[in-house]
Formats: sequence, structure tokens, C-alpha cells
Amino acid sequence: MSSELREQGNQAFKEGNYMKAIDRYTEAINIFDSANKENKDNIAKCYSNRSQCYINIAQYEDAVDDATKALEYTPADTKSLYRRANAFERMGKLNEAISDAQRLISINRNQNNKQTNDLLRKLTETVYSKHSEQNLTLGQVRQMFEAVSDASSSLAQQEDALRNLVVLSREESGSEAIVKYDIDFKNITQFIQSTERITVSGTIRLLSSIVKRSYSRANLVLDKIGLNQISRLLATDDQEISTLSAILLHDIILSICDLENRRKIKKAVNVPFNFEPQVLAFIDDVFRMLCNLIDDKAYSGISRDNCLDLIVKFIDRANGCNWTTKFILSGIPKVLRVAASVPELPDSKPYPITEHTKMHISCVLSVIYHDCCSDQEREDFNNECIEFVKALRQNDDVRARIQTISVLAVLLQGPFDTGNAILGGLNLVDLMLIMASSGDPLQERVAVEAVVLSASKKDKAAGILSLGADILKNLYASPNEQIKVLALVGLSKIASSKGTDTSAQLVTEGSCQTLAKACSRFLTSNKNLNIRRWSADGLAYLTLDADVKEDLVNNQAALKALFELSKSEESHILYSIVSIFVNLTNTYDIKKPDEQLIELAKYAKQHVPEDHPKDVKEFVDKRRNKLVEAGIVPILVNMCKHKSENCREQLTRIFLGLCENEQHRGTIVAAGGGKALLPLALDGTSIGATKAAQTLAKIAITTNPEIAFPGQRMLEVVRPIIKLLKPEHTALENFEALMALTNLASIGESVRKRILKDGGFTSIEHYMYEEHDQLRRAATECICNMTIQDEVVKYFTSENDRIKLLVLYCGEEDEALIKASSGALASLSSLNADIEHIQELNLEPDERKRLELLIEDNYIICNKILEVKSFIEIFKQLCACSNNDIQFRALYIIRNIIKAKKEFAVKIVETDLMDILFTITRMTDQQIIIEKNRKIADDIVQLCLDYGLIQLSAAAYNRERIVEEIE
Repeated sequence: MSSELREQGNQAFKEGNYMKAIDRYTEAINIFDSANKENKDNIAKCYSNRSQCYINIAQYEDAVDDATKALEYTPADTKSLYRRANAFERMGKLNEAISDAQRLISINRNQNNKQTNDLLRKLTETVYSKHSEQNLTLGQVRQMFEAVSDASSSLAQQEDALRNLVVLSREESGSEAIVKYDIDFKNITQFIQSTERITVSGTIRLLSSIVKRSYSRANLVLDKIGLNQISRLLATDDQEISTLSAILLHDIILSICDLENRRKIKKAVNVPFNFEPQVLAFIDDVFRMLCNLIDDKAYSGISRDNCLDLIVKFIDRANGCNWTTKFILSGIPKVLRVAASVPELPDSKPYPITEHTKMHISCVLSVIYHDCCSDQEREDFNNECIEFVKALRQNDDVRARIQTISVLAVLLQGPFDTGNAILGGLNLVDLMLIMASSGDPLQERVAVEAVVLSASKKDKAAGILSLGADILKNLYASPNEQIKVLALVGLSKIASSKGTDTSAQLVTEGSCQTLAKACSRFLTSNKNLNIRRWSADGLAYLTLDADVKEDLVNNQAALKALFELSKSEESHILYSIVSIFVNLTNTYDIKKPDEQLIELAKYAKQHVPEDHPKDVKEFVDKRRNKLVEAGIVPILVNMCKHKSENCREQLTRIFLGLCENEQHRGTIVAAGGGKALLPLALDGTSIGATKAAQTLAKIAITTNPEIAFPGQRMLEVVRPIIKLLKPEHTALENFEALMALTNLASIGESVRKRILKDGGFTSIEHYMYEEHDQLRRAATECICNMTIQDEVVKYFTSENDRIKLLVLYCGEEDEALIKASSGALASLSSLNADIEHIQELNLEPDERKRLELLIEDNYIICNKILEVKSFIEIFKQLCACSNNDIQFRALYIIRNIIKAKKEFAVKIVETDLMDILFTITRMTDQQIIIEKNRKIADDIVQLCLDYGLIQLSAAAYNRERIVEEIE
């Protein structure tokens, strides 16, 4: 069946019927089983052929997407590469087009493909179409290179020249001119080996700019500069040069692996990308280089952090280079050796590390653990970690103890389940408590950090921390501030382990507030990042208490310190801050126990959770207002840039909570909230995307979409809102999505077309059949606004009961539903023109054909309305309705039907509906009938007279009334 559909698509393509071909290829793709190897080739061909169809109808973005999907199945497919290059060229993305064309030539090294060579020649000619501009660019490049090479140039002049080269390289013509001028990279190699750091750093920036989105230039840089040279620069202890080198390697990986395009492909997260053999070899080389750098004590802590960061970005199989399996086998022991490194240990030769290194290791381990796609992989991961800790525990001296707990702390910050399993399985709880009470500052610090991290899950806090509560109280009196603040966090976790349940008092009344004040003091008075970070961590737990929330929102100094700390790039710091804001705004999930279970618990004298009196809506609203006044919205918008999915999900909760107050929506829009929320709604977690989309819907309901979502953004906001229209979402989410789409549909044709393109019509229509009154009404109102679009009429002219449903809704009691359904019918039945007048015009054949189709559609709609058995009875009630708006819509529909065709008018004249129309034309009391409605009734009667369906005597009363009014 699927193969037949593909052949049908091929035949339609040959006939030039591209829309039909697209439909057939789409059906075939949906039917083919991608698990079957043979089908993968067929799917790739369908995507590739559909890509060419899109090119032929000038939908170049869709063409690029389809060609990219085809290349995922068959990476070396020359047709798909050519088609994508062709689409890129027509979009004006010459850089990407040239990159694909050069990749295509590299695949066909031994073949002289005239088509490809012509395309590349055309692209090159386009880039250098203006000869004078080319000479100017080359002249500028030559001048800049000479300035850097000239020994008489000052460092400032060299820096300016390199900066200008970077600016030039941002344009395709500039990058090509640089490569053309320094074709063998003799100058660039000399610059990068300079002893002047300004020259080296500027050259690395230049190389990063050159390789972006260019496969050929990235290959050239890799060939001329080499991984060894990049490794040398990455390994330096100069933070700027090491970081710039990491960025260069990052950009090379993106370009050579084509990840920016590959990541657009929708695929299962456990399926890696299908790279070409030469790309796989490059990926393996990079992996080995990074692992060796991490495990070499000769290299700096800064370079180690940068290597770990690169691994985090590219290790997973869903969006990266698929290093997970290899890292479990060869990488875990290396990073755990670094995790066991404690510089303060005497007589040790530790790895050089920074204050962030262990957090980077935690992130790497966490990403690997979550990328494991089978139980076997997770078991291998856990076994590697367990065996490493067991090896450390073979010795029971101070060094081994400290190293063991140091590794445990790293695991507890990363893959918590693994760390927690080791904690219990190897009986390390007692060891931590012994070290925490040893009197040795180093043992105390390492142990108390692990104690605190072991209880990062709130449900574990009461169990683990209560064992060491007395020890933590003693350590809180330590003169060492780091130990003191860690102990404070531990005590905070004990105090907050009751959550929001005020009836569970695990600590002394008011101790949460006391501890929170101590955390706030550390936060506002200490400059040490680690101290402030742990203070925020303590507040993240303590702010579950409503009294603490009230104190904190009124503490401007503490809020300002939190806002400042939120600028950090560290995900663990941001998560603590976001957690505080979630608690302050009460936007966490609240699970309400079943009422019957509560009664049973009371009867059995069991514990029954109780909410804090300051967590009621009145207090929550005031706290949210104070936070907005304090300036939290721009802080939230800035935090949305962070890549942590957990942080981004929590941010969507806060935005949604703040948007419950309509007055805050304008503030959110003004701060760039609409722009910040869009990526969260499109690419966030399932929960985060839903909450972000609901927030966007709330904004779209009450704010002018043209202001809230200017330009292209208004089209982009459609898709996430449509995604809310699913049965698994709440009725409120459905309702707000419908209201938002109603508002968006009223803006213009481009938005309505986007709603149709994203499958919005059927999603909206589904809710017209809901029993829920508000959902049914909102869906009908949305459809009413959509009927303005010509393409929507086709949904009603085909064989279905959509028109019948609208007519029946006109007979309901809900006035808003009647207005929406009658408004839709009024729009659908109206041709908005005088048919006879248009038919007399001298029109082009295409325009004449379009007019005939419109007239035919109009006949079908009007006939469908008349065919509804209850039409006359329903419209008699509407015409006699005291609501002027409803009456107007009913009369307008009747006039449309009569105006469309004489045969339709006959069917109406034969009914007693005409009696009501005659009565309306006689009315003169403005309190009963408005002039606009009476005028339409007059028009209907006049049309019937013109058709000869009624006699003058039957309508004379109307003419007589007009004469009397004139006299």
C-alpha cells in the first residue's frame, strides 16, 4: 500500500501536480515502518521527492526540512544534498548552499557531476557578483593581514586588525575572501603560534567565525590547524584562550557533523544520528582528545572544565555525537579520579581543578545517566561507579575516607539515584557522620557537604539528616564559614522536610524563620560565591514555609541579592533560585488529598495535612504583586536563556502564576516575556511546554497580539497554543487556547493560514462537540473568526454536517453560542459582492474561474442551511429575538440565501417566516427594532418583489410607509 502511494506520488510529480504528489508522499511516509531497513530507503526517497515538490511550489523552508530528514536516513544521498543546496540558494542562504554543494562534491570525488558543478559555480558567482565589492573585500583582508604581520604594528593595531577580520568573516563573502587570501593558512598558523596572547585570542575568534555553518571551511581549518594544535590551546591555563579554543572546537563539531540541520529532524531520542564514515572518524578523534585532557594532571583546571562542558554538549545520542556508551566504559573512571581529587589533602598530587570542576563532572554524569536507553546501560553505569568507590574503600585511612565521600558528593549532585544507591549499599552514612564529628575541618567540610547533598530529595531529609541533627547544630557554631553555611543548609532541610504541611512540626516553632534570616545574612553580606550559593540552597527549602515567604518578599536586600546571583551560569545555583521563586509564588504542584480519605484519617486519628493560613489566595496574590514590583520579571526573562530543562520548566510555572493577574501580563510583554516563552513552549519539557503555552494563551487573550507578538513571532505562537487543544489537557487549558486562537484569528490572513497549516481547524472543531458549555462556545467563536478565510469554506462545502451543527446551535439557549454560530453562518453564506455586477466585468480566465468557484461554494452553503429541517423554526425565533445583534445576524443570513439564488428564495417565501419579516418592516418603534435590522428586512422583501415571488399588494404596505414618512 505504501509503495503504491509512493508510485502515485511519482506519477503526480511527473504530471506536474505537485500538491497531489506531496499528499501521496506524506501518506506513504506515515504508513512506512521505519524499523524495517528496506522501508528506511523508501522513506528517504519520499522525503527527498517531497522536498523537490516543495521547491517547485516555492516552499523552500519545507524543502530544506524534508531534504534534511532524507539525509538522516541516507547521509550520502546526492539527490537530497543537491535539493537542499538548491533550496538554500533560493532562500538566499548562500553560505549553507555552498557548504552542501561542497559536501556533495567531496562525496563524488571521482565523478564529474555537471549539475552539481553548475550549482556551485552559480552560487560562487552570486557571492562574488559585484566585482568592485569583491576587490574591496579582498583589499580589506589583505590590509588587515598585513597589519597583524607587520612587526612595526603595535599590539593595539594588531588587535584592531584581527577584530576587523572577525567582522568581515561574519559575511560569507568575507570568510571566502579570508580563505582565498591565506589559502595555505600560512599567516593564520603563524598568528596562532604567536607569543602575544592578544594575537592568539583574536586568531581563535577569527577561526570560530570562519568555520560556522560551513562544512568545507571547518574541514580546511581542521586540516591546516589540526586537533593537536587546538588541544594545545584548549589545555592552556589562560582562561580566555582555553575558553575561546573550546568555542572553536564546538563550532567545528557543529559544522562537520551538520548538527544544526540534523537537530531539526524529529526522531526517537534513543536513536543516534547516522553520520558518514569520515565524520565518525572525526568524532572518535575528538572524544579521545577530550578524555585524555580530562585525565592528564599536567593540564589546567580551566581546560578540564572546558573539556567537560564540551562533553556535556555533545555526548548524548538524541542531539549530539553518541559518546554515551564509550564514555561509560572508558570515561567514568577518569572523571571519578578527578572527582576524588581534594587539593587540601597533604602529600597528594591532585588534579588541577577549579571551584566549578566537580559540578561539571556531576553534570556530565547526570547527562550520561539520563541518556542511557536500556537497563543494561544503566547497570553498566552504576557498576563502574560502585567499583570505583569500592576500590577507594579498600583503605580506611583519612585520605581514602575524604576521597570516598568527595566522589559520593559529586554523584549525589549528578545521578542522584546512583549516589543514593552507593550511599546505602556501601554503608557510607556512618562514615559521613563520623567524619562530620571528627574535629578535622577538612573532613568536616567534605562530610557535611555530602550529608546535605544526600538529602537533596525532600522525602529523604527527615530520615538521613535527623541522624546527624545534633552534629549539624554543633558544626553551625564552627568558625569556618563554609562549614557553618553547609550545616545551616542541612538544618534548613530538616526544618523544611514537612513541606507545606503546618501540622507536622519536626522542629521548634519559628525555627524556619530563624534559619531563613541566617541564610539571608550570608546571602547579602558574603562575597564568596560558594557561600551565597549554599545560602540560596537553604532558602530553596525554607521558603516552603509561608512565614518565611512573607519575610523574604519584604526583604528587599535579600531579593536584590537573589536577582544578582541569578546572573550566574551555574545550573545548580539557578535551580536553587528558581525554586525559591516557585515557592514564593506558590506555583508548585499541590496535591489535594481525597476528601473521603481525609475523613477516614480523622476517624483513625491519623495525621491530616493542613495548609498554612498565609498560603491562601489573598496572601499569594500580594506576594506575587510585591515580586513584580521588585523587578522579578526581567530576571525571569533573562533566566530563560539557560539550557537547564529543569530550570526552564520551573520558570514556566512562575510565568503562568504571574499571568493569572491580568495586570502583570503587560509587564511580562514589556520585559520580553513573549519572546522568552516561545522557545520554552516549543522545545521545553512536556510540563514546561504546556505551562509556557498556557501563559502565551493568557497573554494573547487580553493583550493585542500585534503588540505582544510582533512580526513573525505572531505566527510562531500559533503552534504551541494549538498543542493545548488535546483531551489530556485540562478544560481551562483547552478553553484559554481556544480564546487565544479566536483573538489571533481576528488579526489577519497570515495568522489564519498558519492556524490551518498547523492543523488548527480540526483541533478547534473537536471542541464544538463538547458537552462543556464554555468549551463549545469558545470553539464556535473561534471557528466563526476562521470562516473569514477562503480556504475554510471548503471544510463546509464537502459532504459533512458542519453547517447543520451551526444551524442547530442557533436554536440553543446560550446567547453567546447563538451569536458565534450565526456569525459563522453569516460569514459563510455571504459572497460580499453583487454576483450579476461581477459577472459582467471583463475578467482574466483565472479570475473568472475563481469567481465561479466562489459562487458555486456560496450556492452549496446556502442550500445546506435550507436543508436543515428545523431551519425555519429556529430562524423564526431568531428574527423575533429581542437581542438586536442576534436578530441582525439572522436577517443577514436570510438575505444572503435569498440573494444567492431565486430557487432558495422560493423555499423561504413559501414559509410563515415571511410573516415575521413583513412585521419587522412595519415596526417603527426604535426601542423594539433598530433601523439597521429593519433595513435588512426591507432588502429581503424587495428581493422577493424583484424575483416576482410576492405581489405588490403583499408588499405595498412597505411602499406606503415610505411615502408617508417622506410626506
